Amino acid sequence: MKKKLALLLFKYFPYGGLQKDFLGVANELILRGHVLKAFTRSWEGPIPEGLDVVVLGERGKFNYAKNRNFVKDVYLSMQDFSPDIIFGFNKMPGLDLYFAADTCFAKQALKKNIVQKFTRRYRQSMQFEEDVFSQKSNTKILSLNDKQSNEFREFYSTQAERIIIAPPGIDKDWSDHEPVNIYEALNISLGEKILLFVGSDFSRKGLDRAILGLRHLNEKNISSNLLVIGDDKSKPYENLVADASLSKKVHFLGPRKDVASFMKSADLLIHPAREEAAGNIIIEALVSGLPTLVTSEVGFSSEVLKFRSGTVLEGEFNQNRFNLLLEESVSDKNLFDIRSSISNLSCLLYTSPSPRDRTRSRMPSSA
Repeated sequence: MKKKLALLLFKYFPYGGLQKDFLGVANELILRGHVLKAFTRSWEGPIPEGLDVVVLGERGKFNYAKNRNFVKDVYLSMQDFSPDIIFGFNKMPGLDLYFAADTCFAKQALKKNIVQKFTRRYRQSMQFEEDVFSQKSNTKILSLNDKQSNEFREFYSTQAERIIIAPPGIDKDWSDHEPVNIYEALNISLGEKILLFVGSDFSRKGLDRAILGLRHLNEKNISSNLLVIGDDKSKPYENLVADASLSKKVHFLGPRKDVASFMKSADLLIHPAREEAAGNIIIEALVSGLPTLVTSEVGFSSEVLKFRSGTVLEGEFNQNRFNLLLEESVSDKNLFDIRSSISNLSCLLYTSPSPRDRTRSRMPSSA
């Protein structure tokens, strides 16, 4: 049955993981014949055919104020549309369905000091999360993995019947990309290790940790380079790179569409994230045959353990422990062993769903 859906997203830009999922879900809903209207504070990039986008603008100096005002504005703007389903991709009140791409804020709040807990940003983030996950809410939740859903249930006692677990997926055409000659393209000496970092939120994804790890390798005379792909401000990290005397070893490549090609050429994906609800980049590395080093904060770190496709730093992060694991991870024997163990997973490239089917696996049957 054809339905009218309002898709709510604070901000759209082409290279964010959440934004990619948003676009995939929107395209699948359009293919199913539903009528869509997306509401957002801002939109960068092309708009897919069949999607009506309403840009409400940004009111407020700080991000929390912009989000609060967006919620006020969006429900006024939706009145003429009268949607059957309000489908949110960020936490906010009044949703029928929520795509849970974020980690549990209540869990992260345990690490915050008492002063931070009195800020408006903190109070609003807690309230928006409670609006979605509390037992009083009727919002259905599309969760990305068991780890994530268990955390929300621990803090909010969310009813299990309201949670739908969406399996991870990878685009079938991921295998069509050709490797890039990194050594030639970036003028790197043959034989040096190539570490790959991918993410558009450098702080949350742990780029500083990766840079310090790279410094450790080079101090141990393990000549290594770090390739950074993602859309974020690089200046603070360029300063860290300079202080570590790594200016010729760290390459900021910006956002790119050919990540798969770099995965086929790199030695190791490092993802020392501080928090990550899922981390689809882990699945992409797995089916590319690229060994990984991740923190246990990454939702899909369980897939690394399941398929023995790399190493997981368990427990609270410690830079020295990470450095030692990184040193072990880039050894020729370790890289050979991991690549050998995951080479049999190449069949996933042919059995994994297409972009449309991958999105379908994330959609509740009611849509």
